[in-house]
Amino acid sequence: MVSPEQTVNDADAVPANRRLGTSAIALIVALGFLAGAIGYLVGVKGSKTATSAVDVGFLADMSDHHDQAVQMALMELAHGQDRTVKGFAQDVLLFQRSELGEMKVLFDNHDTSRPEYDTQRSAMAWMSMPTEMQSMPGLATTEELAQLDAARGTQSDLLFLSLMSAHHEGGLHMAQYAAEHSADPRVKELAARMAKYQAVEVQEYKMAQARLGVSVGANAVSGPDTVLPMPGMAH
Repeated sequence: MVSPEQTVNDADAVPANRRLGTSAIALIVALGFLAGAIGYLVGVKGSKTATSAVDVGFLADMSDHHDQAVQMALMELAHGQDRTVKGFAQDVLLFQRSELGEMKVLFDNHDTSRPEYDTQRSAMAWMSMPTEMQSMPGLATTEELAQLDAARGTQSDLLFLSLMSAHHEGGLHMAQYAAEHSADPRVKELAARMAKYQAVEVQEYKMAQARLGVSVGANAVSGPDTVLPMPGMAH
């Protein structure tokens, strides 16, 4: 799997008129880490909450999900061309880093910690859809990440929009379930917020794809309150 650090270093090979300056990318990355720190501070450490499988499972799986979104955003910022699409990538970097900080606090409040990174660990059993972590809905494959990292200009923009749309739809599905079934009101609120804004962002991505000449269907997400049925889930 291509690392975010390799992605940023590869930016030097892209013509100046097709990428952000190195200093600008470094600033955005720094802001991303700051957003994570702010997210950690925003999550108020209060009384301990009774742990539920949904709460802890959602935090673990969504943390890994967010990590990949941040990685793809770094690739688009380094190699993309369209200002609007790069703005989407910047939003992903900042907001998902902030949410990672919030989830770190929630782990602490549940007297547990995030599992170590393992692509073959069990995931999504908390929503009756057990699978390996690497097979969670919406996650890009190693090959797809390599394609995004190798893409340049408009090709990077379009691939980022496609992969991030699928990524958001998969994450939205998990967030909607957690918003409905979490025992911890703080996890419930965070999950509902994720679902709301990721649904909006998928629609924005589709508009950008249409502007760049890609025909996209209107059947994936119709609004923030849409529940996405997934294979193996009763509905």
